[in-house]
Amino acid sequence: MELGEFSERRVGKGVKELLRERGFWTASVVVFLGMAIGFPFYEIVIPLEKGSFLKFYQTAVESQIMLFLVPVAAVLSPGASYVRESSSGFLKLYISRTSRIGYTWKKTLCIYAGGFLPFFLAGFFGLLLCFFFLYPLELEGKIPWEGIRGAMETLLRISFVGGIFAELSGIFAAAFRNYYMAYGLPFVAYYMMVILKERYLPKLYALYPGEWILCKENWGQDGTGIWVFFLVFSAASLCIHSLLLYWRVQEI
Repeated sequence: MELGEFSERRVGKGVKELLRERGFWTASVVVFLGMAIGFPFYEIVIPLEKGSFLKFYQTAVESQIMLFLVPVAAVLSPGASYVRESSSGFLKLYISRTSRIGYTWKKTLCIYAGGFLPFFLAGFFGLLLCFFFLYPLELEGKIPWEGIRGAMETLLRISFVGGIFAELSGIFAAAFRNYYMAYGLPFVAYYMMVILKERYLPKLYALYPGEWILCKENWGQDGTGIWVFFLVFSAASLCIHSLLLYWRVQEI
């Protein structure tokens, strides 16, 4: 019981630290602005057809500007925080007040959340705006629940991609202890996969980050394969980051 309460306090403290990060809110604003730029305002003709607010929302989330911003927004939160904390001497003081494994566990989870949550919060806020301002303009008043489910699945997919690339930022930060590597290499990795798929391996859609979000290809029955892919990829990135970060803090 005491261990559970301790872990709960540690998670709560990590969430508070994350919400105080300027990069977290910058990333959320960048994601929301990307959705706003990709929103098809020119297609709004009153009265709207049934389900139009969801169609407009999906267009905004799946726009090219959003696909471009994914590796940018994902690394703006606490991905490189290890570099800042280790170079300032804060980490040595922090480790003296907690365990190395505790720091590693909290840091890796917070970095993943720092990539996941900006996309989810900004996307959910955008969905609410579409519902409140566009849904009343539609001809029929019945809520398309199946369409809302599809929109939420798209939002979850782009959020998972954000979390994974935030973890890559944390991995590069721990490996190289350099801001430029932490912020730049996830972006390079993202577009290397895009180039490989589009120019050299067009049938290997599992390499394409855009497909992870759009989910247009065959991912198994009912598309369950994409969720298994996200869970495996997320677990692998968390494990690699944890091991690398723990090895680094052992040096302190």
